[in-house]
Amino acid sequence: MLVAGRERPARAAAPFGVADGGRIIEGLSTSDDRDPWYASWFGEEYLALYPSRDDLEAARQAQFAFGLLAPYAPKASGGILDLACGTGRHAVVLSRGGFPVTGVDLSAPLLSRARARRAEPDPGYVRADMRRLPFGSGSFGAVVNFFTSFGYFDDPSDDLRVVGEVGRVLATGGAFLSDVFNATRVLATLVSHEEKTVAGERVSIRRRYDAATRRLEKEITMRSGSTARTFRERVRVYLRDELESIHRSAGLRVVAAFGDFDGSPFDAKRSPRLILLTVSGGAR
Repeated sequence: MLVAGRERPARAAAPFGVADGGRIIEGLSTSDDRDPWYASWFGEEYLALYPSRDDLEAARQAQFAFGLLAPYAPKASGGILDLACGTGRHAVVLSRGGFPVTGVDLSAPLLSRARARRAEPDPGYVRADMRRLPFGSGSFGAVVNFFTSFGYFDDPSDDLRVVGEVGRVLATGGAFLSDVFNATRVLATLVSHEEKTVAGERVSIRRRYDAATRRLEKEITMRSGSTARTFRERVRVYLRDELESIHRSAGLRVVAAFGDFDGSPFDAKRSPRLILLTVSGGAR
């Protein structure tokens, strides 16, 4: 559980981009991609399509993450960074543990939702590209990245840049908890077409795996009356050994691999998630 009543350390002088009191501070660099799918998708339609991703689910996940990261958070005055924080549903739970929490996301609509929560204590929120984080080196004791918010970019080298930035903003001895889907299981059970009704709209979802680019592609069409809107998701698939190699290249040593937020060990055939706990300071 998050520790009730832990004295919340005072924030140090904030590096560029750190936000206090729920204010959103822009630290946004111009994206290298032109009209990337993620720039338009993570808004109201995304939230409508996935109503099950609610605060109850987030509380369970954040409690698990906090239990692992709490020993590392005091290693820097910034506490915990929630990378790709979305609507802040994890950040607000993490902030109850007594450490400063900052959420970063590229989506202005999702960050507006996060700010509107008005939690107490309130995380800070920053709009930024995860490939160029607007924080000084060693700013955080812990970083967490929930729900496969990784592998979005056209160029695979950008994925390495993301993990490299995590390694840079972590204090020596700090920890990174990354959560992605278990690619082996997802590809083995892939449903190519799905139809459902969400919030009164008819939704059609088509999925395919492109072996040439190693990307799982999803086309989502949402229909309301005669109006149809189409969105796309494209996420690069990584196996466990590949992800561990990327982390090591950023100086992050793998100390544990879990298969879900219940703490079960990772099993490539059965686990729904691949959750890696890595610690800064490993040999590059």
